[in-house]
Amino acid sequence: MMRAHLISVLSGAALICVGTATARSEPARVALVISNAQYASMPPLGICGASAVIVRDALRGKGFEVIERHDLGRGEFDAAIGNLARRAAASPSTLVALYYCGYALEFNGRSFLLPTSAGLARDSDVLTQGIISKSLVDSLVRIKESGGFVLLDVFKSPNSAASGLARLAEQAAASTYAVIGVSNDVTPGGPTAASLALRNQVADIVPGLEKFTEGMRGQLSSNVSVTAHFVPALALPSPPPPPPPPPVVSPPAASAVPATPTVSTPPATPPPPTRQMMADEEQMSEQDRRLVQVKLATLGYYTGRIDANFGAETRAAIRRYQFEIKAEMTGRLTAEQATKLVDSVR
Repeated sequence: MMRAHLISVLSGAALICVGTATARSEPARVALVISNAQYASMPPLGICGASAVIVRDALRGKGFEVIERHDLGRGEFDAAIGNLARRAAASPSTLVALYYCGYALEFNGRSFLLPTSAGLARDSDVLTQGIISKSLVDSLVRIKESGGFVLLDVFKSPNSAASGLARLAEQAAASTYAVIGVSNDVTPGGPTAASLALRNQVADIVPGLEKFTEGMRGQLSSNVSVTAHFVPALALPSPPPPPPPPPVVSPPAASAVPATPTVSTPPATPPPPTRQMMADEEQMSEQDRRLVQVKLATLGYYTGRIDANFGAETRAAIRRYQFEIKAEMTGRLTAEQATKLVDSVR
C-alpha cells in the first residue's frame, strides 16, 4: 500500500511539473487599460469608466494581466506607458494590449490624447499638455518580438471641430501591432461601441490579430455614431532556425613536403561615419540651436519656426523626445541627448 501511495504522489507531481512547463512556454499577456473620466477643465466622461470595466473583464477572461489606471495627469500618463513598454520588453514574445478612453484633439495634422490635467485655452496648448498618439504607439512598436493591439476610444475635446484621430491611421506604420482609433461623435448612455465590440471579438485576439481586427471593423462599420480608423497588424516574425552543425573536417593526409599556408589580406574596413558632437544647451551656437529644431521637426516632435529660440513649443518638443529615449523630461537637452538627437536623423 505504501508503494502504491508513493507512485500516486510521484505521478501527481509529474503532472504538476508538466502543467507548469506548458504554462511557462506560453507568451506573456499584459494589458494597460486607461480611463480618463474626470477632467479639470472639460466635461466628465463617465462613459469611459463603464467602458474600461468591460475591456478589463474581457481581457482578464483571456488570461491577460490587466493594469488599470484612472484619471491620469501628464506625468502619470507617461509613466504608465513607460511601465507597459518595460514589461513587454522584459519578456520576449509578449502579447500586449492597450486601451485608452478619454478626450483627444487633432492639431497641425497630428493626434494628441489629453491627460485629465489638460487645460487648453487654445488648441496650440496641446503641444505642451497632450500626448502624441503616434509616439504612444511607437513606444510599443519598437519593442522586438512583441505584438498586440492599441485601441484608442476617444471623444473630441469641447469647442474643437476635429475628431482627434483622423490622421492617425496614415501616420502609424504597419507593424506587429494592430492600431484601432475610434472617434465617438456622440456620448451615448451606455458603454462605448468600441468596448462592446472588443468584448465580442476578444476570443480572436490570441489565435491571430488579423481575425480580431476584421471582426472589430465589421462591428464598428455599421455604427453611425462612431468613425473608426484601422492599421492592421503584420504577423510576428518566426524565430530564426538553429544554426547548422559545423562540418566535420578530416585531418589532412601526411605529406613529405609541408604545404605553404596561404595568407589572405582582409578587405579594408571603411572608416566609421563622423559623429557630430553637440554641446550642452547653454553653450550651443545659434546654428546648433537651429539644427536641434530641424531635427525635432523631422522626427515629428516640433511644428514651430526654425528660429534658434527655445520657447515653449521647443521645450515641449524636447520633453516628448526625452520621453521617447526614456530620459528625465526636463525640457532641456544635455550634450549627450543633443548629440543623440542630431545623429538620429541623417
